[in-house]
This record gives sequence, structure tokens and C-alpha cells, in this order.
Amino acid sequence: MRKIKIKTVDAFTLTPHLGNPAGVVHSEPNLSVQTMQKIAGEMNLSETAFVCKSTKPEADLMIRWFTPTSEVSLCGHATIASFHSLAQDGLFGMKNPGEYKFKLETASGILPVEVIKEDGRITVWFGLKLPEIDEGIQPKVELVRILDINPGEFENHAADICDNNLYVQVKRLHTLFNIKPNFNSMAYFLESRNLDGICLFTTETVDRDSKVHSRFFAPTIGIKEDPVTGSAHGPLAVLLHQYGYIRDIDNFYEFQGEQGDVLGRKGRVRVRVEFSDKKPLSVTIGGNAVTVLEGEMLINE
Repeated sequence: MRKIKIKTVDAFTLTPHLGNPAGVVHSEPNLSVQTMQKIAGEMNLSETAFVCKSTKPEADLMIRWFTPTSEVSLCGHATIASFHSLAQDGLFGMKNPGEYKFKLETASGILPVEVIKEDGRITVWFGLKLPEIDEGIQPKVELVRILDINPGEFENHAADICDNNLYVQVKRLHTLFNIKPNFNSMAYFLESRNLDGICLFTTETVDRDSKVHSRFFAPTIGIKEDPVTGSAHGPLAVLLHQYGYIRDIDNFYEFQGEQGDVLGRKGRVRVRVEFSDKKPLSVTIGGNAVTVLEGEMLINE
């Protein structure tokens, strides 16, 4: 047996115990997949991130993400948390204030990360791949039963599948806040369609300067409800443009997304979209984080 260093970092917030907590391990090389999964299960957070040596010469480092039950190919909030922690500890050349750029190896490809380290604040920007959208499906009869809401609360356009998650817009923030899903029915619904999660969203927001408020459920991968889902905001940005809620102003648009308020874990995600010929060219999510716990964990390895 031995001890490893581990942190809990709240992402998409500057306030402890808000935003989305992630486990972060970045000083323990060569952990086995089985051990990483056990550590994530012990942390019992939506994701625990492990910073690893890159296997590709064109990348600077690699991150692997684990829910309490399985490895996932991408996680936004745990990436923000990981680079916050690395910058806080002055690793990968980030000892002094400044702007730092990295190429991150992930199971979803090599993705860009920018870290802006200032006195008292670290901001991380994470570039996502543009989502593949499967438009025009109509599962709303089943969703009425799963979510226990009135059919009239859905917006008229069909639901969309992006990156293996279902995106469904509801009309009112009040409706979104009061949804209490039947998680057994939801898990069956997702498994029968080979989907990972459901993102419910509305353009009614808590803050006047926000563009969208969302909730994200993924019971089949060990996350009943994720407090703040950074990676979901990439597809959300593309859908908001498709539905006419955001416009390409000088080929660029930036907005704020909200999540976590209903769970008492208010988080705010910055989203940047670049356009070419009035179509999304790239999506980047950004935010701050705060380390709330540093300690050691005993592992059987």
C-alpha cells in the first residue's frame, strides 16, 4: 500500500462549495486503470481527473477522466479543475503570472487549452470539438413520463442528439427548476437508445447577462445529476445558434451559461464561438476554479 496526493477542486466558480467539484491527481504517474477507477469511486464525485504523460509527441500532456463507475472520453469541469491545480502548483512552466497554451491529449483527440494566470485568479479556456448533431427526433411522449412535466412545457422544435447526449429545450426556468426525474425510467430510456445523458435547457435565466440555463442527467454512467457540465455547453452553443438565439457578430460571439443553481451549486460557464460563413467554426469553454481540499489517499497498489 502507498499514499497518493489528491485534491478536490470546485470548477466554474470562485467560491468554495459552489460550481462542480472534481477530484484531481497530477503527481502520481503510472497508476493502473483499475486503480484510477477505484480512486474515482472512492471520491464519488461526478468526475476525477488524472494528469498523465502524453503518448503523442504533438501533445504536452494527457488527462483521463473517470466517473464513480466508468471512464469517459471528455469532461469540461475536471479539465478546468486540473489546469487550475497545475497552474496553482506552478507545474508545466506555470510558475509566474502569464498566458500559457497547451495541447491536451484526450480520448476525444488533441484539444487546445489556454491558462491565464494572474495574481489571485486563474482562468482556463478549453477548446472542444464541434458536435455532430442528429436532428429531429421526437421522444417527448416518453420524456413527459420520465420528467413528469406537461407536454406543453417543451419548446416546439424537436430534440437533438449531440455527442451521444439528448438536448431538450423547455420554455420556462420554473419548469426546469421543478423537474424531478424518474431515474430508473431515465436509465432505461438512455440505455435503450445507447445514449449517455440528457441535457434540459431554457433561455430563461437567473442572471440577466446569461444566455442559457441547463440541467444535465446521466444515471447510466454513475451521475444522476451533474452540477455544472462544461462539455455540454459546446453543443448548447451550436444549438442556440441553430435556433436563432445567438448571432455571429464579426464572426465571434461570447456568452455565459448557467447550471447548478437548483442543487445549491451555482456555476457559470463562459462560452466562445467562432464563425466562418455564418456557421460555427470552433467552440471554447472557460471558467475559474478554487481548490477546496488537499490531502492524501491510501491506495492498494
